[in-house]
Amino acid sequence: MPGPLSRQAFVRRALLGVAGAALLGSCRSVVPPAESKPADWTGLASQLTGRLVLPSSADYAAAKSVFNTRFAGSTPAAVLAAASVDDIQRAMEFAAAHQIGISVRGGGHSYIGASSLDGTLVLDLRRLPGPSDGGATPGEVMVAPASDLDSVQAGLATHGRSIPSGSCPTVGVAGLTLGGGLGSDARLHGLTCDALVSASVVLPSGEVVTAAADEHADLFWALRGGGGGNMGVVTSLTLRTFPATDRDVVTLAFPMDSAATVLTGWHDWIQGAERTIWGMVNITVGGGPGHCTVILATPPRTGAAIARQMLTAAGLQAISTRTQTLSRIDFLHYFEGGAAARVPRPFVAGSDIIGEMTSAAADSIVTALSAWPQSVGSATAVVESLSGAVDDVDPTDSAFPWRRQAASVQWYTEATYPSAGQWLDDAHRSVSSASVGNYVNYPEAGVSLQRYLGPNTGRFNGIRRKYDPDQAIRSGIYD
Repeated sequence: MPGPLSRQAFVRRALLGVAGAALLGSCRSVVPPAESKPADWTGLASQLTGRLVLPSSADYAAAKSVFNTRFAGSTPAAVLAAASVDDIQRAMEFAAAHQIGISVRGGGHSYIGASSLDGTLVLDLRRLPGPSDGGATPGEVMVAPASDLDSVQAGLATHGRSIPSGSCPTVGVAGLTLGGGLGSDARLHGLTCDALVSASVVLPSGEVVTAAADEHADLFWALRGGGGGNMGVVTSLTLRTFPATDRDVVTLAFPMDSAATVLTGWHDWIQGAERTIWGMVNITVGGGPGHCTVILATPPRTGAAIARQMLTAAGLQAISTRTQTLSRIDFLHYFEGGAAARVPRPFVAGSDIIGEMTSAAADSIVTALSAWPQSVGSATAVVESLSGAVDDVDPTDSAFPWRRQAASVQWYTEATYPSAGQWLDDAHRSVSSASVGNYVNYPEAGVSLQRYLGPNTGRFNGIRRKYDPDQAIRSGIYD
């Protein structure tokens, strides 16, 4: 009988014991144009407070490393562990003079290794100092861009506050925010990007600007859901916070042969549920018996009753149900998946945005998973609702466009299956009639920006041409 499984925990535990060394090769190389003059790296290093690491350095491999070890073979031109905004300005001026692209590394979690692209100058932001005041306005917090999510949430929890959260503990806050920020707070408090008040940005020209609703408003629009590593380097973010509270977590397990019915029943119910209730569906196959699990987050001491309401409304019967009440920080840790979630690993992943969760759409998700070869390890689909507060923002009011759609599906595997990428392509084809796009925080090689930003693509590209006309900042996603 399967036990309680959160999003990260579900993925990690479903795939435990599966090593990953023979996955897809890197397919996101970026070759810079010919240099206008030889790059004087020694001269640049002498101007910096932070450390510049070149391919000849003994610690080059460590400096260029990212979370997805599929991209351990990346070959950036250099890596700067920036220690100040001035370091970033000097590095960007140098890169412009020598026509070298810029990769931005915060948490280093890009699904396509965009934090360390071949031939680029990597700006590693993990040494940037945090704000001295911690946030000057009550109810807001200012954070450094590469601050890991768990540390930020732990610090806020001591003050009884929180921000809309994702589920990976080591993801950088900037990356999470700039791409949207789906998570267990979305139905009540919106996406992480919806909590963004302002950001300090170093533009490719070297100019430092503040992006906010009343200052560089076009850049602010693009930063809220347009994806990380675009237009400039964010050096600090100010986010609105909300009071931290206890929550119940309810885990319901269902037979695999009812997975499609569970998807439609859960979705139809949660669309009209109170916003204090959040939920997701996890389906995993391979490496043993498959699992279909619904996880609900509810106000404290209401979980069991709400689970019964969902089962009745959806006409479902669970194999097992488990309810627990957790403090805010324990709730966050639960969805992070434990210590294993912090360990870098190779994986293949992607996404689809489902326009309407019809029976046909649910069947297509299950069909995509059924194509996974059972003998090579496990693969999973994580389905999250886009209802509630996500829908409060007009799709044109921020770069994140998926405000009127049904759900996000994350496809994920760590298996050593040589054709895992082919399976991902097949999964996209399986759901193609229901899919209207992709989530930019789950990027894939070869997928156009139009698929991530939909009707907002034209406006986004216009703003990018204004602030980064030469596309010096490389995100790995292009039209």
